[in-house]
Amino acid sequence: MKKKHVVSGSVAALALSLAIGGSVFAAGEGFTDLAGVAGADKIAALQQQKLLKGDSDSAFRPQAQLTNAEGVQLLANLLADVPVTKAAEGSETAALTNVKTGAWFAPAFLTVTNHGIALPADIQPSEGMTRETFTQYLIETVEKKGNLPMINLVPKDIADDSKMTPEYQGAIQRALAWGIADLDSSGNFRPQDQVTRSEAAVMVYNALEFLKTHNYPKPE
Repeated sequence: MKKKHVVSGSVAALALSLAIGGSVFAAGEGFTDLAGVAGADKIAALQQQKLLKGDSDSAFRPQAQLTNAEGVQLLANLLADVPVTKAAEGSETAALTNVKTGAWFAPAFLTVTNHGIALPADIQPSEGMTRETFTQYLIETVEKKGNLPMINLVPKDIADDSKMTPEYQGAIQRALAWGIADLDSSGNFRPQDQVTRSEAAVMVYNALEFLKTHNYPKPE
């Protein structure tokens, strides 16, 4: 499940409904479906910075589930300026079963796996991504993008930690410590819930804010 896989794919135009980079909104335009949405200001800020796009210029669908394809595209765009190691560039390609060459999301899966983020071989691009899975992949991405060192931290008490996948607990704790994610009013993380588009966007905004002050020089 945790074995690294790389998928081949040609660089094609991406028809993603949620992406970091590449949006072409004109000044003054904005999402009109963010009323009452937690983190609406952060989502709007990402759009204004041309770092986020929705289904259209005005529709973001904040409560819709984030799909695996959308989540991977978010990560790929965050990694756009991070060099790939020679070893990864020259590695043999191995197919992710459900990621077909030529699909709009294929280049994103290639980017993410080439940066050393392991994806399940049977990942389904159209399925929803859980909160713990998105957090795991996002923290891996943040650490690679920021060239962050290993850290020791005091774990926070999480009411529903028994529901977490054990290998994801460390990333979740770092996300909480770095202010990228938070717990609900009952102290739950809700690891198995599907992450919404708004939740994912807010976490990406928080991650970029964190990296502004925790971005270490890249190794020569």
